[in-house]
Amino acid sequence: MACKPVLNGILWNVGYSIFPTEIDDSSESMRLWDAEFDAMRHIGLDTVLVFTGIPNALETASLPGGQDVIEKIAIECDRCGMSMLIAAGGRSRWGVDLKMPDEMRLISEYIDTVHARYGHHRSFAGWYIDYEFSLLPNLKKELMELYRETVILCKAKSPGLPVVASPFFSPPTETNIMNFGYHEPQEYYDYWSDMISSSHFDVLSLQDNGGQHLSYFEESDTEPYIAAFAKACSDNGCRFWGNVETGEFLTGSAREFTEKYGPRGNVHLKEMKNGWRPVPIERLKRKLRTMSRYSEKNLSWGYQGFYRPSLGAKEAAAYRDYETFLKEAFPEMIVNQQDDGARIEK
Repeated sequence: MACKPVLNGILWNVGYSIFPTEIDDSSESMRLWDAEFDAMRHIGLDTVLVFTGIPNALETASLPGGQDVIEKIAIECDRCGMSMLIAAGGRSRWGVDLKMPDEMRLISEYIDTVHARYGHHRSFAGWYIDYEFSLLPNLKKELMELYRETVILCKAKSPGLPVVASPFFSPPTETNIMNFGYHEPQEYYDYWSDMISSSHFDVLSLQDNGGQHLSYFEESDTEPYIAAFAKACSDNGCRFWGNVETGEFLTGSAREFTEKYGPRGNVHLKEMKNGWRPVPIERLKRKLRTMSRYSEKNLSWGYQGFYRPSLGAKEAAAYRDYETFLKEAFPEMIVNQQDDGARIEK
């Protein structure tokens, strides 16, 4: 096992979430953040990766009297001794309308703005390449250039700080009836070996359950892909982190999903909200064990929507289940109030 099978950090969306969960990180909810960050620190989380919604957050912060949500996150990370990484741009339609000169100009302006505003915080610890995909063979040349040039801009602005990417993969389905395209683990190894060696980003943090985040995948389905990505990293001088998903869309099989929603049903639509759930603790423990055989540390995009105790009873229960797991298996991960004055609400 390369690391403890625990969560070390989260992806944090600002202003809105790309997932259909009840998240409202507006100025009204920020009054809860002291307790939220203490709750995160309590279970050993030490890394926050600020993800979607940054352009809107920057625009709001520039308005007279506008609330700077990212500044608040940075202050909380400073206070809690956490590391903060910030996404380095990316238009919402880049995958279907990628115009490299315009894209790189926007990224350069964006990185300058973000670094000028937040780079002085002691928590500021690097960048995230905000272009997530699995395999896009038809865009490989352009994406290699996009990653390479983004890494150059980030490292020129912040020498010595890491640049992180977080791709995903599509596990095999029943005769591929979901119509997402089937690729063997070796194909991912070959593709991402080229991406890493060309682009020189520092960390690959692999999403562990595919772009649809369906609940029926087993670790025997996903581990060969995790191993392939980990090998691509080790063979090309890149660090490997996990991105162990703590939210999932509940379905019994690919066939059940396609019968209800079609071969390309989109789980990210608001009307699909009720199909999502926190990953049950026993399944989460299995997912963590599998990823941690290979990873140096583990992030999770799902914590924010499914494990934050202030969001509701279901989320608080999931948080307590994970907290109990840590107390039983890894008590050294728990940071208690008496240890450092953390304000944990019980």
